[in-house]
Amino acid sequence: MNEVINVCLACDDNYSKYAGVVIASILANANTDDRLNFYILDGGIAQENKQKIQELKSIKDCEINFIDIDENLFEDYKKVPTLEHISFATFYRLKLTSLLPNVDKIIYLDCDMAVMTSLKELFELDFGNNYAYGVRDIGKKLLKKNPNYVNAGMLFFNLKLMREDNIEQKFLDYIKSGQRLRYADQDIINGAMLGKIKIADEEWNVQSSNFTNRSSYTNKPRIIHFIAKRKPWMWASFSYHRNIFFKYLQITPWKLSDKDLKHWTKDNQIASLIAYLKYRPLFLLRPRFYYAVYRTYIKDQIFKLCSIKEYNETHNILRILGIKIKFPKIEYIKKQKENPFHYYQQNNIDITTLPQATGQIRDIQLADLALLKELDYVCKQNNLQYWLDGGTQLGAIRHKGFIPWDDDIDVGMIREDYEKIIEAFQKSSRNPDIFADYYKDKTEPAQMIIKIQHKKCKHLFVDIFPFDIYGKAISTEEQLEKSNYIKSQIQNIRKRTYINQQDIKRKNAEFMKSKILTGIKTQNKTETDIVWGIDFHHRWSNWFTNYNVIYPLKPIEFEGQQFPCINNPNEYLTRLYGNYMSYPKKIGYGHSAYVNLTEQDKKVIDELKNSLI
Repeated sequence: MNEVINVCLACDDNYSKYAGVVIASILANANTDDRLNFYILDGGIAQENKQKIQELKSIKDCEINFIDIDENLFEDYKKVPTLEHISFATFYRLKLTSLLPNVDKIIYLDCDMAVMTSLKELFELDFGNNYAYGVRDIGKKLLKKNPNYVNAGMLFFNLKLMREDNIEQKFLDYIKSGQRLRYADQDIINGAMLGKIKIADEEWNVQSSNFTNRSSYTNKPRIIHFIAKRKPWMWASFSYHRNIFFKYLQITPWKLSDKDLKHWTKDNQIASLIAYLKYRPLFLLRPRFYYAVYRTYIKDQIFKLCSIKEYNETHNILRILGIKIKFPKIEYIKKQKENPFHYYQQNNIDITTLPQATGQIRDIQLADLALLKELDYVCKQNNLQYWLDGGTQLGAIRHKGFIPWDDDIDVGMIREDYEKIIEAFQKSSRNPDIFADYYKDKTEPAQMIIKIQHKKCKHLFVDIFPFDIYGKAISTEEQLEKSNYIKSQIQNIRKRTYINQQDIKRKNAEFMKSKILTGIKTQNKTETDIVWGIDFHHRWSNWFTNYNVIYPLKPIEFEGQQFPCINNPNEYLTRLYGNYMSYPKKIGYGHSAYVNLTEQDKKVIDELKNSLI
């Protein structure tokens, strides 16, 4: 089982909302199997705001603990000078070893941050014989005195060693040493721990002080720290990353109305620039000011008009004036020409006689087959039904196994069973590394389906597509009309980016109930149609299938084994693919045929292949 990732924040009631944003960003970007335990050093948070923080568990399950603070414990620190915008709660971390006596290591984060990735990699760093990990501060004067002076906004503490060495007394001794403490507890930590802090990559604490600050443009920030006096929630703040704060604010109980969000993210842009020039008018003489204006205000607008981005491992996306054009990468085109199945197509060789795939694609196919077998086992243990769907069903009919150039597996489930499969895997899976969970496609942020996946190899998966009982049988003309309506309405959902799983599922469910599943007239399921779930945007012209085409399910051979298939695959596949016994217009290898597998990927694939023997 994965190690619990401990995270600590400290705040009073005034900063409770911003602590909530930090927690929301952590949960939204956590890995599926991350186990998170939050400790909030509570300097007087109102009960109402505590409840709102607890509600963040809806983003991802976690533990949230409030640690009551007795300020009498901090009498020695009340005379330490602090900067105007720094809360006294910042001193709470200096007593972490006694406040959390049973915790051996913890990531401490300030409340003016946003986390952009899983914290697992940070939490697994090796301390050696050191007290903490930190990122160098961007202050040049501070680094002149101590080249390894760290910013205290993110600190990964080795509480076990700190406790053994009585670090709390070392902090007090440093105060009494007469050192000038301009940056309060940050100076105390750097002074008392001198030589015992390891330096982490700067991405773990990108100090975004203003929009001309070089560190603001770090390519892949993992943690953003809004260190300026003007925070993102203040009018005319200067941070280049300001809108990221609002992105995560919108998934908390403190979310803004659309009007207020526009006020703070769009209207604030011009005011920010004007205020900045008033604050530092001499920046007009510096080239970096114009570069910052370009990066902050102009670049995104240009790229909205015309841009090229990676779509997946084989294709890029060209966007021109809002129109998206997908085109293959050059290296993909070269490898496609080497695809041996083009020879069979050009020579019109019977498609049912084609040989199996070889090499990496065959290895991935067999590993995916092991995932399918685990799904089959879990469904039988929990009395759930599924069937081979899409290209997998086609492969079973035409090749009695995988389509030679395909490398994933598609199955279908009625939503009643579909919504039980994640819990069923948690209860019944024989392999703890094989799991079921929602998968959010970055290229289609408003759609999400459940996949059977492997924790140690991201290139393996079984897609599960949900189907809904429509409630009545309708004519083909009505099916097409309703399908066109679904596709037109789904564009409204695709235009928005939903950050968390619950938001996507809620929007999809609301749409299906209010727009689609409104014509229920019979409880007799055999007199109804079945409609694809809106969770995935299919390209098919007709989203409806008659109940009797799907049921009753019957077994079919796939890769030498028996799996459930629909009742009338010929009618189903003809509607999807036309003449499905002929070659497709394009033959292209699947999702992961060209990726560079890691040694761990190869090991996992070999283990799954061997499990089939």
